[in-house]
Order: sequence, then C-alpha cells, then structure tokens
Amino acid sequence: MSSDTWQPVPYKETPDYFGFGFAAGFAEDFRTGAAKAYAKDEKWAKYWWSSYLTALVTYLQEGIFAVVAYPPAGFVIDDTDYIEKAERFRGWILQYVEQPYGWRVLAASQEIGMDEFKRVRRELKQG
Repeated sequence: MSSDTWQPVPYKETPDYFGFGFAAGFAEDFRTGAAKAYAKDEKWAKYWWSSYLTALVTYLQEGIFAVVAYPPAGFVIDDTDYIEKAERFRGWILQYVEQPYGWRVLAASQEIGMDEFKRVRRELKQG
C-alpha cells in the first residue's frame, strides 16, 4: 500500500483497532521473517490493516516485541477536545514463550494508558 492510499480517520469516528489475537499474529510473522509485511527492516515491520490503520511491530529485546496500531494519515480534527480524547494508537508489548507455545502480554495501552505504554516500550528498547 502506498502512502497516498491511506485515509485519515474521519472526525469523531473510532478507528477499527484490532485485538490481541491479531497483534500476536503480526508479532509472530515478524519473529519468523516478516513475510506478510509491506515494509520491513531487521528491527521493525509494517503491516496493512485497513485504509485507516497500519500495524508496526518493533523488536525491543530478545523475545519481546511491541505491536502498535495507528492511523498513518492521522485524524480529521474539528476541535481540540476531540484529539485530546482520541485513542491515537493501540499497542501491546508481547513476549514470545516457547513452552507452552504462545504470546504473553507484558503491557497494553488500553490497560495502562498511552503515556505509560510509551514509557515502558522506551525502557525495554533501551535494555
């Protein structure tokens, strides 16, 4: 998907954020080579979700990844109250667990808030 095909989230519309299952699926795809990513590097990959949203997976530490859904074209804003209340992204910090196989949620923006999520993600990335 090219950058000119992204659409901004319409005013007062809630983005169609995906849930944990899809976040774990994106993390698993990245962990195993990012075959389904539309853009990637050794430390990150981007996945198309909808005309409004993309998913960004980033490597934080061995077995720990951040998955963030966000609107690359932003939001249509009609007043400042709206953007202050808008959920600008939704994110998970996931840890891969081999036995039993699966993903463990270490943090989720919906539970701890966007600012705290960014702080935790930054601390894990720094090691």
